[in-house]
Amino acid sequence: MLKIRLRRQVKYRIAFLVLMIAVYVLGFHLLPEQLTNTREALSLSLAVVTALYFVLLPVLYWYWIIKIGAQKPWKMLVVLSLSSLMARLSYPHEVAEYFEFIAWLRYPIIAVLLLIELYLMVSIIKGLWQARKALGDPRLTIVEQFAAMAQPEPSAETVKRESINPNKPSESDLPPIPDEKRLTLGLILATEPASWYYAIPYFSRRHPEAIGSLNLLSAKLWHALVVIVGLMAASAVSYSLLDGISHIAALFVSGLLLYSILLTAANYRISRYYSLYQRVDKLIINNGMWGFMAVDFTQISELKLGLFNCQVSQDDTTPSDAPEILTLGRGEANAQLIFKQPQVYYGAMGQLPESLTVVNLVVEDPQALADTLTSSVVLDKAS
Repeated sequence: MLKIRLRRQVKYRIAFLVLMIAVYVLGFHLLPEQLTNTREALSLSLAVVTALYFVLLPVLYWYWIIKIGAQKPWKMLVVLSLSSLMARLSYPHEVAEYFEFIAWLRYPIIAVLLLIELYLMVSIIKGLWQARKALGDPRLTIVEQFAAMAQPEPSAETVKRESINPNKPSESDLPPIPDEKRLTLGLILATEPASWYYAIPYFSRRHPEAIGSLNLLSAKLWHALVVIVGLMAASAVSYSLLDGISHIAALFVSGLLLYSILLTAANYRISRYYSLYQRVDKLIINNGMWGFMAVDFTQISELKLGLFNCQVSQDDTTPSDAPEILTLGRGEANAQLIFKQPQVYYGAMGQLPESLTVVNLVVEDPQALADTLTSSVVLDKAS
């Protein structure tokens, strides 16, 4: 039986997404399109929906996503802007007028959509050209340029782990964080050439050889084929549904879904062939196209072999309150990397960075990985 293990941050992200959708759907069902004579009932429902939109969701986003997930406070603009848009669409017309400023955004939004279409055309050509002569993963180039200037705040788990292990290096010893936005945007743009680089074997012909392989579901050929068939079906269905409303929207959505096949192919190849490799003096760990780490060998304190769970084992903590460890791979973790200083894992294609002092790996051949890294790290076989 397949067991899906989710870390605390991921559980809260999924919970917030589900709750947000439920709140917005509830708002559309509770509020009428126009004001009626039943003022008291309308005032109550309007107050409830407003509290849900602008109090409950922002508070939960602040705690679940920003605090627990160790994200930047400026990302609060996402939920506030989305709630304002939902208020403009779901409130009665007389009340929605106060959110009319959202409607004025339709003109810049149309302009942005046109720019996006132009950007896609240009990025395809540019991505092909850059991938043709690329010597490595374009995302690593972005990290090398901006990682020193952009490092995320320590997560709640890391702070708790540091209190348990006071002798380990603290994230407070790391450089300041002045420019995370540039790194985030850079990783978004780098995903485009990286997709071409990994999707087409000719472009990645000079890629460093793998020193190991993570056990990833995305590395299975049948998984990639299922996703590709699903994208083609979704593209056909979306076109048939949207063509009667807007031909341009139908072409845009269906074309975007078809274009995602490129990302699926890249995700399969990077998971299958390049999940673990060495680039100069760094260990590169790829969790498909979804996330990656670039760790300097000098920052690896220990490499342990054995069986590991997702919690830190400490004498003075119980399993229920022990901090969770990121596990990369599918199945039981059989290798564990411990770092001298917190290293950044760029999840969600670089949009959800996390600082980690320990990471678990599910490797197909852990001993082969240990033999490769034995000259760079201290090997400790766990009992």
